[in-house]
Amino acid sequence: MRKSVSSAVCGALLAAACRVYAQEDQRDVVALTTDNRLEGQILGLARGKLAFAIDGAGPVEIDWSNVETLRSPREFDVELETGERLSGAILSPSPGRLAVTAGTASPAVETQDVIRITPIAATPAERTSGYVDLGLDFLTANDELDLKIDAEAENVMRNYVTTLSFDAVVSEFDDETVQRRNYFQIRSRRLLANRWFAIGRLHFEEDRELDLDARTLLGFGGGRTLLQSNRAVVALYGGLAADRERYRSVPGTEDNAEAFVTVEWDWFELGGDTRVTTNATTFLGFDRGRRRVELDARLERAIFGNMHWSVSVYESYDSDPPEGLENSDLGFSFAIGRSF
Repeated sequence: MRKSVSSAVCGALLAAACRVYAQEDQRDVVALTTDNRLEGQILGLARGKLAFAIDGAGPVEIDWSNVETLRSPREFDVELETGERLSGAILSPSPGRLAVTAGTASPAVETQDVIRITPIAATPAERTSGYVDLGLDFLTANDELDLKIDAEAENVMRNYVTTLSFDAVVSEFDDETVQRRNYFQIRSRRLLANRWFAIGRLHFEEDRELDLDARTLLGFGGGRTLLQSNRAVVALYGGLAADRERYRSVPGTEDNAEAFVTVEWDWFELGGDTRVTTNATTFLGFDRGRRRVELDARLERAIFGNMHWSVSVYESYDSDPPEGLENSDLGFSFAIGRSF
C-alpha cells in the first residue's frame, strides 16, 4: 500500500515537472547584450524594434541591435535584407546569429540581417500597423479654422504589402471654405525574389486650390527595393496609369494616359523615436508634354507611449493646368497623432 502511494506521488510530481518544463519550452526567450534574459512572447520585428510581451509585465519595444539571441518554438515569417523570406520556428545557435527551421536545420544568418519578423498565426489586425494624425488651428480674430487629418495603415503578409493612406485638409475663413484637399490612395505590392515587386495603385483626389473637383487614377507597374535594413528602406518603381479628371470651372471630364516613376525613402532612428518618410511621384502624359508631380514628406517624433508629433509637407504640381488655374498646391502642417 505504501509502495503504491509512493509511486503515485512520484508519478504526479514527475508529470507536474514535465508540464512545467513543457510550458517553459513553449515560451519565447530573448537574451540581450546587457546580459538580461526575458521570457514571454514575440509580437514582431519592424523598423529596427522588436515588440516583445514579457510574462507578467506586458509588451515592450527592444532595440534590435541589443538582441543577442532569440528563441521560439512558434512559426514566423522572417524577411532578410536581401529580400529572402523564410518561415518556421526561430533559434540562435550562437550570439548574434539566427536560424529559421521548418522541421529541418537551416543556415544561420547574422541577426542584424533580419529586418522583419511576423508570427504566422497573427491575425490581419496584428499584421497591420499605421498612424492617425490630427492638426487643428483656430484663430478667433478672423474666424479662421484649419483642420488637417493624415492617416495610414500598412498590412504585411508573406508575399504582399498593402498600404492605405488618407490625407485631408480643410480651411475655412469667415465661414467660407477657402481650401479643401482630399487624397486617398491604395498601393498593393506582390513581393518577388531578390527584392523585386509588382505594384498596383488606385488614387482618388480632390484639390480646391487647383480647382480640381475629382481625379481618379489606376496604375500598374513594377520596381525594386534598392535598400532595406533596420535603419532605412529605399524603393524605386514605375509603370503606366490611366486617370480621369474633372475641374469645377471646365465642363466635362478628361481622360489621360500617363507613365509614372516613384521614389520612396523611409528612415528610422536606430533605437530612437524619430522617423522620416518621403514619397515623390512624377507623372508624364502621353497626349501632350504635361508633367505632374506629387510629393509627400513627413517627420515623426515619439512623445510617450504610442503618441507622437509630426510635421508634414505636401505639393501637387501640374505643368499644364487648364487655362487660368493654379499649377501648384503647397502645404505644411503640424499635428499630434497616435501609432498603432
